[in-house]
Amino acid sequence: MTRQELVKKSLKYMENHLDGSLSVQDIAKEAGYSLSHFSRVFRDAVGMPPMEYVKKRKLIHASQEILNGRKIIDAAMDMGYTSHSGFTKAFCHEFGFSPAFLKAMKMHLEEGGGAMNHVFMKQTDPHMTKEELLARLKKNVTENQINLSEKEIQAVYDEAVRVYEGKTRYSGDEYVTHPLCVAVILADMEAEPDCVLAGMMCDVLKKTNAEPGSLRIPKRVKELVLKVNNAESGTGEQPNRDVLLVTLAERLHNMRTIEYMDKSTRQKKAEETLEVFLPMAARLGNEKLTAELNDLALTYLE
Repeated sequence: MTRQELVKKSLKYMENHLDGSLSVQDIAKEAGYSLSHFSRVFRDAVGMPPMEYVKKRKLIHASQEILNGRKIIDAAMDMGYTSHSGFTKAFCHEFGFSPAFLKAMKMHLEEGGGAMNHVFMKQTDPHMTKEELLARLKKNVTENQINLSEKEIQAVYDEAVRVYEGKTRYSGDEYVTHPLCVAVILADMEAEPDCVLAGMMCDVLKKTNAEPGSLRIPKRVKELVLKVNNAESGTGEQPNRDVLLVTLAERLHNMRTIEYMDKSTRQKKAEETLEVFLPMAARLGNEKLTAELNDLALTYLE
């Protein structure tokens, strides 16, 4: 069994047994490896010890149940907690607020944020127009005090609309809405200005016939777009933080809209996300990004 197969098998086993009394010994036995070998391989691949991962997944599932109307103590017991206080303590440590507060804020979730907005990144409506996404991007940039002027954003937006013109996504939406959503995600993550602008051109060298020299965008943004393209094709230098952020933001949006792809493609993307992109996200230390990529991949993993 390869390392990737070991991790995939273990993640599925954990997900299917979250409501039981999982131990690292049980998981290692199921995988067919010694405790020390399994723990080392899992930590290297996922970025955390097996039981820390299990705890996070239990709390995410419990929070979803609470948002769906289940009583706090029942959601806690479903996930193996034996007391309200123990569950509350773990929940507060993980999310920064109590499960009671989560229940109280259920009716006041941010518009378009989705039921798991406290755990995952903010979301956009999957069928927002390019104009709506531009307005959302400008709003996020202002709110997060990213040093970009409306003029700078508008100029790269106009170029993105030009180069992606005529292309559509599996969903039927204009293709340019995908890189715009990537830029919105990057602004939510409070990425650097050039990184946010590069999001609007994240896959232009793969999805269009545009040459780097023909792109009418700032030189530093063009260089970052080229580095992202080279990193994904396995060429060029070791990717830096900005390259990883753009790459992960694009993967996150692709996973959010994966339902429009065929079953075999969904399976391939889910496996790829667990094996390649999840460790990247864990290295960056962005817990919301890591948690959502993990959750989406497990949803479509056969």
